[in-house]
Amino acid sequence: MHLGTHALLDFYHAHRDEESLVLATIIATAGSTYRKPGAMMLISRRGEYAGLISGGCLEGDLLLHAERVFESGAPGLVTYDMHADEELVWNLGLGCDGVIHLLLQRLEPKPDFGLLGHLAASHKARRAVLLALVTQSDGQVPAGAWGLFDSSDISVGEPELVDILKRMAEHWPDWRCRPVRFGADNQAESIVIHIPAPTRVLICGAGPDAVPMARLLAELDWDVVITDHRPAFARAERFPAGCTVLQGRPEGLSEKFDLTTLDAAVIMSHHLENDRAYLGQLARYELPYIGVLGPRARRDRLRELAECRGRTVYGPIGLDIGAELPSAIALAAAAEIHAVLNGRTGASLTDETD
Repeated sequence: MHLGTHALLDFYHAHRDEESLVLATIIATAGSTYRKPGAMMLISRRGEYAGLISGGCLEGDLLLHAERVFESGAPGLVTYDMHADEELVWNLGLGCDGVIHLLLQRLEPKPDFGLLGHLAASHKARRAVLLALVTQSDGQVPAGAWGLFDSSDISVGEPELVDILKRMAEHWPDWRCRPVRFGADNQAESIVIHIPAPTRVLICGAGPDAVPMARLLAELDWDVVITDHRPAFARAERFPAGCTVLQGRPEGLSEKFDLTTLDAAVIMSHHLENDRAYLGQLARYELPYIGVLGPRARRDRLRELAECRGRTVYGPIGLDIGAELPSAIALAAAAEIHAVLNGRTGASLTDETD
């Protein structure tokens, strides 16, 4: 589940001196669409933007709608029907065959562009967020009003929306987006978006093949942490900007880094005893994904040495794409991690009967 939050927040931080910004959010779809409800796009008055609500075919047209929202200050609803509107399809070169409904709202710089400042704080602290945006007013709560509640019980925004989010958070959701009706006679409607905390992946071993691994994982906007005991390898300049590089013995990893913050780990130090030390510490935690570089026999030997025979450990790491060189192995591993974290199999999307 990836909403592109990192790119939006980078854009927000780079445009904090703007007079205002427009947030475009997909609130509903039908049929085949490139992006799904919850996807967002942030737009400046100069026509710059971050985030995608299509494969690039709608963004230019949406800038024109954003201009009207900048001028009026009033939230706007925009619908693109690629199935019924033949002129729209031809003019914009659309390849999908669905309907996209969007909410556009102007965000003011004070206080701190409203929901963006609070979302940025939660994201930086690696806290998941429930965000409610009002799409239909009942005359009491206006369209465009918002409420935010994060996984550390911090809440802000429209009180009625915050109350709804608190009830939802009693059992923290695993879904991405849901419409919610509220208010007198349920005349108001809001979309509630689950924005997960940033994905964090640990790479155990900083050898030459760890560099393309870190690069691919960082391209997914994931927090990447690399650890190695060798000073020649544990150097930040060898890895993409934003990666965290730790130097220290494998057996001391849990003392240097909070392993409970991880979503996945890749063990690739190419040293059996070091990999055993890494796996022994990681296996104590409920990480969705632990992968080990090397053949099945080595993976099973490591589980035995680390005394975690019943623990699911992925290995040989990655999806079966015929990978051999480091960049291809990194691609296969990144795809497998992405699939596991999203509850997917990693199988081809092509139907064999097509």
